[in-house]
Amino acid sequence: MYLIGYDIGSSTIKAALLDAESNKTVGVVQYPDREMDMISRQSGWAEQQPEVWWQDFTLATRRLLQQTGVKPQDIASIGISYQMHSLVLVDKDHHILRPSIIWCDSRGVEIGRKAFIEMGKEKCLEHLLNSPANFTASKLKWVKDNEPDIYSKTYKFLLPGDYIALMLTGELKTTISGLSEGVFWDFKEKRISTELLEYYGIDKSIVPDLTSTFGIQGVVTKQAAELTGLKKGTPVTYRAGDQPTNALALNVMRPNEVAATSGTSGVVYGVVDRPISDPRSRVNSFAHVNYEDNFDRIGVLLCLNGAGIQYSWMKHQIARSDRNYSDMERMVSTVPVGCDGLCILPFGNGAERMLENQSINSHIFNIQFNRHNRAHLFRAALEGVAFSFVKGINILKELGLNVDVMRVGNDNMFQSEVFSSTIATILDCHIEVVETTGAIGAARASGVATGVYASLDDALKGINPTLVHEPKFNRALCQQAYNYWESALERALMQNPRKGESNESLKNQLRDMENLITDRSKELTTLHLQLQKKDDFLAEIKNDLRELKELNHSDENQYEKILRKIDSHLSSEARWESFKQHFEMIHSDFFKKLKADYPQLSTSEIKLSALLKMKLSTKDIAQQLNLSVRGVETRRYRLRKKLELNSDIGLEEFLGYI
Repeated sequence: MYLIGYDIGSSTIKAALLDAESNKTVGVVQYPDREMDMISRQSGWAEQQPEVWWQDFTLATRRLLQQTGVKPQDIASIGISYQMHSLVLVDKDHHILRPSIIWCDSRGVEIGRKAFIEMGKEKCLEHLLNSPANFTASKLKWVKDNEPDIYSKTYKFLLPGDYIALMLTGELKTTISGLSEGVFWDFKEKRISTELLEYYGIDKSIVPDLTSTFGIQGVVTKQAAELTGLKKGTPVTYRAGDQPTNALALNVMRPNEVAATSGTSGVVYGVVDRPISDPRSRVNSFAHVNYEDNFDRIGVLLCLNGAGIQYSWMKHQIARSDRNYSDMERMVSTVPVGCDGLCILPFGNGAERMLENQSINSHIFNIQFNRHNRAHLFRAALEGVAFSFVKGINILKELGLNVDVMRVGNDNMFQSEVFSSTIATILDCHIEVVETTGAIGAARASGVATGVYASLDDALKGINPTLVHEPKFNRALCQQAYNYWESALERALMQNPRKGESNESLKNQLRDMENLITDRSKELTTLHLQLQKKDDFLAEIKNDLRELKELNHSDENQYEKILRKIDSHLSSEARWESFKQHFEMIHSDFFKKLKADYPQLSTSEIKLSALLKMKLSTKDIAQQLNLSVRGVETRRYRLRKKLELNSDIGLEEFLGYI
């Protein structure tokens, strides 16, 4: 008995056959062999013909059946994964009314931004978990406003997977998961968002009927069977977007489990057990494939447009024509972490949601013509993408998602050990590589509703990593390189102001901020010196009283009373806590980050680190810590050893990045 799964992408259609008894993949094909064309009638537009998807779907199916020799009657069920956020419009006769506005089309951005403001940001985040942004609902609103004739003929709107299921079964249906990715689903009320439909003026009648993500969604018709080679009556039993399905394929189904991919774009997809949202809309939350069970499984999606496309550009534009990715990886391994100061930002593929929809393009920083070569460029490109993943995952951590283990497929940038180990080292996590694809995941999922598998857990048994990437590199060096990359990103963001903000305004803000930090740093140093001077003065009085007590034995109780009073003001611990409080007003979370990254540091070493970050001289530090200059130098040496710093990294410089 076999299961068949599909991945309807914007580049190609993938089809996979799975032996349900052995859980082994029998065959995987894709069609067409080259990437499908996109229609771009205006800048920022991206469309495709759904009829072409269906044509390629039928050809991919026939190719798979021919290559594997599997008989159509032995296929028990069909699962469908598809590109998210796209819009398909059909009339009453199920005819396509216009090309599909696909996921990377940006014409709905302003519509969604306006809706976010006018509907109320808090209300949108509470109910929709997202801004309407550039998702399917906003694209539908664009059609209503700009193509009223097309809209008036619309019988139903569909997502790509809904359309393929329609062509297979004749059934016009969608899923909760699909509606949520189009931002039509109200997570608080657990229903279709009538408020959004009313605001956009969209008639609820054009919303397709709901079907379960796992369930009998229809059966293959006679006409579809003739075109595809499948058996008439074969049930379609699973349908979901490509990222939730990719997570399913990697067995990422429970809270704090994370899936990732880095193809043309990069994606991190984490699962949580409650509705969460990002007030800054850097990441998006949708219903996971198992949301319907208890309404408590949400997938948090981070998307990076500039990822694998940058490394592909490096291969085609910088590498010699006879070089492949394996050759580039060997060259990369000859370059140290941090690429001898070379740094690349990968954001050259349009606006980045993680950067709050800013488009800053790619940048190369600090290139030296007599020092850097192709290998440096390749490693800097890999590190730039890895660092963008780290920054994105830190956003997920801000929202409460723990990331200890990340699971990835073996068909993208995670094949690179340097790329994967860089991420693992900085995040102190494990990256498990699993031999699977979204099409295989869809095939597995399809077996649940037909009883081939007793449960979804049963369907996902045997998904084990073939390779595990662990922290490998010097963490201090990786952190230093990441901090430099992040500072370069901040510079690029300052040079590319958000809409409505002028360069001059941002420069003034930056200058004011730098002046404020400088003033506060001076205040902090003065405060610390004053506290130390006060303690020194009290200690001196205490010694004088002791000497006086030895000379005059009368009224010892009075002396003890005075000494206890001095002791109550002479508390190094209290002074340290006061110092920490003022220090963190300027250097936010310094102690927290330092302790988290280097838990082996003692309190005295943390104090030394803070004074070094303040750029005090060795002599001043010696006075503050009541040590000799030689004693401070010894402690500096021990601190460097614990931080695992190489001799070419300055201690103050490293601490300055924390």
